[in-house]
Amino acid sequence: MWKEYAKHLVVRTPLEKPAQQIQNLLGFRQRMQNPELKDIYLESQIIDLIMQRLLDKSSNCIDIGCHLGSVLSLILSLSPNGHHLAFEPTPRKASWLKRKFPEVSLKEMALSDKTGEVTFHCNTTRSGYSGLHKHGSADDQFQDITVQCERLDNIVPAEQHIDFIKIDVEGGELAVLRGAVDLLSRCRPTILFECTRSGISSFGFTLAEIFEFFTEQSYSVFIPKDFLEDGKALDLEKFDKAIQYPFKALNFIAVPEGS
Repeated sequence: MWKEYAKHLVVRTPLEKPAQQIQNLLGFRQRMQNPELKDIYLESQIIDLIMQRLLDKSSNCIDIGCHLGSVLSLILSLSPNGHHLAFEPTPRKASWLKRKFPEVSLKEMALSDKTGEVTFHCNTTRSGYSGLHKHGSADDQFQDITVQCERLDNIVPAEQHIDFIKIDVEGGELAVLRGAVDLLSRCRPTILFECTRSGISSFGFTLAEIFEFFTEQSYSVFIPKDFLEDGKALDLEKFDKAIQYPFKALNFIAVPEGS
């Protein structure tokens, strides 16, 4: 826990950028050891560049699965005049985040396509793998807590415009999206979402269901690198291949067609 808290303390301080540079250097070493995974080790840097392209000073953003706040910190640096929402159901992390980001509306709850009290599985070995369904390795330890769960459509006021949404909820991304169809139809935000085979299978989802959802909402899905280089959107076959080893991406960009 203390190691994790130390990482959180660095966020939004003068030490954040040097810490990221060190992380990038470690990634360079890993790329040399596993060259087939070079796209994965570069992904966080590519996503930073994408967000710099997409967000302006007044963009309104939502961070779902805020974790330690690194993405939220970038959002605030790029869009200081925006009105932002963040969601983190883990009480300890939510408390940290409320202190670190007092200007953000931080909701201590989970998001899905259903509402009510739910069991949330806190991974005490690797807290980044906590979620509404158990997701992690056989050696991971879990502590179950009860949290409130809501639909995003019930939280965001109809008059509030949203430009960008980031979703990282360990496999439950499709459920979050299904609970936000009104917002997606109204605002047409760009979406950054995590998608791994182990994550979606823990919820019983299929990649075809995720792809079909975006197709029905008239969204195109991109590998971050391809989006940055103005490449082509994925079809289902290429989407499936992208999450097979050697992975092309762990996170993807969904944009409204015609944008």
